[in-house]
Amino acid sequence: MWTALSGAALATMIRMELAFPGSPFFKGDSTRYLQTITAHGLIMVFFVVVPILFGGFANFLIPYHVGSKDVAYPRLNSIGFWIQPFAYLLVAKTAVLRQQFWKYYDKTSSYYSMLDKNHKRDALIEYNDSVMQLSSFKKFDASEHIIPFKAKASVFEGSDSSVQGSFKTFLWNNVINYPENFWYSVIRLSNQRRKKVYVTKCSDRTSVTAGWAFITPFSCNTKYTRVGSQDLLIIAVILAGVSTTVSFTNLLITRRTLAMPGLRNRRVLLPFITIALLLTLRMLAIITPVLGASMFMLLMDRHWQTTFFEFVYGGDTVLFQHLFWFFGHPEVYVLIIPTFGIINMTLPFLNTRRVASKHHLIWAIYVMAYMGFVVWGHHMYLVGLDHRSRSLYSTITIMISLPATIKVVNWTLTLINGALKVDVVLAWSIAYILVFLVGGFTGMWLSHVALNISMHDTFFVIGHFHLMLSGVVLVGSFTGFYYYFGALFGIKYSRFFAYMHLIYYNGGIWLTFVPMFWLGFSGMPRRIHDYPAVFMGWHSMASTGHMIALVGAIFFFFMILDSHIEKRVVIYSTLGLPRWHKRIQYYLFKIRYLQLVNKQLNVLPNYKVRSYLTQHYFNEYEQYKK
Repeated sequence: MWTALSGAALATMIRMELAFPGSPFFKGDSTRYLQTITAHGLIMVFFVVVPILFGGFANFLIPYHVGSKDVAYPRLNSIGFWIQPFAYLLVAKTAVLRQQFWKYYDKTSSYYSMLDKNHKRDALIEYNDSVMQLSSFKKFDASEHIIPFKAKASVFEGSDSSVQGSFKTFLWNNVINYPENFWYSVIRLSNQRRKKVYVTKCSDRTSVTAGWAFITPFSCNTKYTRVGSQDLLIIAVILAGVSTTVSFTNLLITRRTLAMPGLRNRRVLLPFITIALLLTLRMLAIITPVLGASMFMLLMDRHWQTTFFEFVYGGDTVLFQHLFWFFGHPEVYVLIIPTFGIINMTLPFLNTRRVASKHHLIWAIYVMAYMGFVVWGHHMYLVGLDHRSRSLYSTITIMISLPATIKVVNWTLTLINGALKVDVVLAWSIAYILVFLVGGFTGMWLSHVALNISMHDTFFVIGHFHLMLSGVVLVGSFTGFYYYFGALFGIKYSRFFAYMHLIYYNGGIWLTFVPMFWLGFSGMPRRIHDYPAVFMGWHSMASTGHMIALVGAIFFFFMILDSHIEKRVVIYSTLGLPRWHKRIQYYLFKIRYLQLVNKQLNVLPNYKVRSYLTQHYFNEYEQYKK
């Protein structure tokens, strides 16, 4: 709950910043804006949705559905739980780190003595300054190894200013030894000719500018993000991965060792939600080590002088994106597939009939999971992939629409016949199907290479994946929460606040994310905190929708509070329509059935004849009177 509230607070800051042009909230501080969106993304993905689905639904339902009293290792489960808040606190710590200058080193100094800066230490101590500060350069300005330049004093005023770049780029006698030195020297000389030096606050502030996806080379080099927040975020993700590993190991062992005898090898007997959860736990077992390995490689690049992602020293900058998105895209299905299981549970229950083609629905989620492992490249169309690879990624991504369509068709067929129970859970289920359709259609847009190139890094992408996460995943989680509310708490949820939550939250997310598609069509880029006034209408509408969704979230907490205050008995009140039969055959059958019953009753003797027969011929039988 606390992580969700903090993530929502960060989202509110973002929408307040984007409500009007001119940077009304962050007052032009772009690095603080980047820090906010980074923390928002990490908190929502790793510390809100994952704990809800696997810490909540999986830990509660899997032991119950496999016939066990508890998980296999309850204390191990507790350890996995308590790692999560510690990792979350590391993310929260990035917001309160003070601005300070950290020790800077150049990894090449360990390999090449000519770049060793130890002989400059006395001057650094004398000026109490870092290598990249103006005072240090004044000391070495007469040296033949330094590019002389004259900077304006006003540029270097304040504690946040520094000259960004490695010290070796200022050494004349080594310009030809390193590929990047020549271009840095050209930049410095051109700046000197203009009598200006352009500096940035990014490297000397403990802010995170690499984003929640840890884009290299920003995240792998302390030259760009320095020591501080970026390292805390990397460690927080590693700890979140450890917590996830402990959780899925425990639950999978529970399924394998504590299942009842008749359930050991008969998957079809399990409920849909349990089948979906166990599938996603196996997916996590594959992708979580990849994420952890990539995070450790980042730390080694930053602090232990490796060059996994340093292109200049033989590494591959794009390799990290392959590793991250090999985790990132299956993670999307890890979050969405459990909600498929929830809807597969609620619709048959609400319609009082069997689900349409249970085997096809199981097949669909398995195919989506398997195909999700080989489409991570559609996040990387613009990083330099060859056209053949992009075509393969695009084709397989489009093919995922087939099992998704099968699910929607089966949900529709499930709703055709039967007797529908009108309730809050039904409304949430229908809202889920609608938001899944729109989110899926926009995903098919982005799967095409040509359309993705035009929409890449625009608000169209923001609208798509927020509609899938804030829409599909959270709406599906709310559906499951209301469906299992009686089993979780033993009381009935407050129907008034539940309906208010439904109306305000769903209306808010539609009003928030649909305008982002038009912003993307118009060319509004992401990660930009200020924009021309022509985009103000859509941004203001999105900010208004976010505030409406927040009101819906407040009603959700009111619902929980009111339910525990009133403690109503769990009954299914359905607005006077306990059964809404939707087929004419049902009514014709009932009419004909009643006619036949009345006809057979007329053939039977009446009460007087039956009494006479009983008294005179069947005295050994007991007579029942009205």
